[in-house]
Amino acid sequence: MAITIGGALRHKKLYIGKQVRLLADGAEQEYRAKVVEVQQETMLLELFSGENDALKLLRDGQLTVVFVVPDDAAYSFCAKLVNYNEAERLLQLVQEAPLTRAEKRSDYRLRTAKLIYVSLCKQSGEGGENWQQASLLDISRSGASVLTVLPVSHGDELKVWIPLEEVDHILESGTRVVRVSAGEADQLILGLSFSELGLVDQEKILDYILKEWEKGKEM
Repeated sequence: MAITIGGALRHKKLYIGKQVRLLADGAEQEYRAKVVEVQQETMLLELFSGENDALKLLRDGQLTVVFVVPDDAAYSFCAKLVNYNEAERLLQLVQEAPLTRAEKRSDYRLRTAKLIYVSLCKQSGEGGENWQQASLLDISRSGASVLTVLPVSHGDELKVWIPLEEVDHILESGTRVVRVSAGEADQLILGLSFSELGLVDQEKILDYILKEWEKGKEM
């Protein structure tokens, strides 16, 4: 049976105020919004402040909407933009395809707030590595999201240095930029894919995620 966004609301996978990501075919950036209203196959979203140039991204009217359900999966569906109120930054979408699971539970992404260091590989060859401080926003066994001021584009390669003190481990890995979106001020939010992590690094990431998740349940 096809899963509608109204069904996702009834099963508490979606709710008013839920953050979603918007992607368009051929666009390198993604946009963030929050749910304002959900009907059976229609949705009203409000773009976050700082999400500029939305008309350029949405001009063809076809979007992929992605949202994460903690301890479950990331879900996505294709939608058509039927109305955009630029003054109030409101998007009205109609669902055009059933929800699909975009990410399996084994790669659960943990939200976090941790200071890390990043270095752009094309700069590291120019007289050594140039590490800069950044903020880790979330992490999974396959990748992470990072807030940085580095001038980075889709497809660039970065090195990351992530202290996981909670499990007595330092993760140092190459990554590739798979997603770029605007953050606050001049900062960018990067979606990073880890490059060939060893089993020890993967296990330490999973240990860290489990430890922090258990801590969150106790709070």
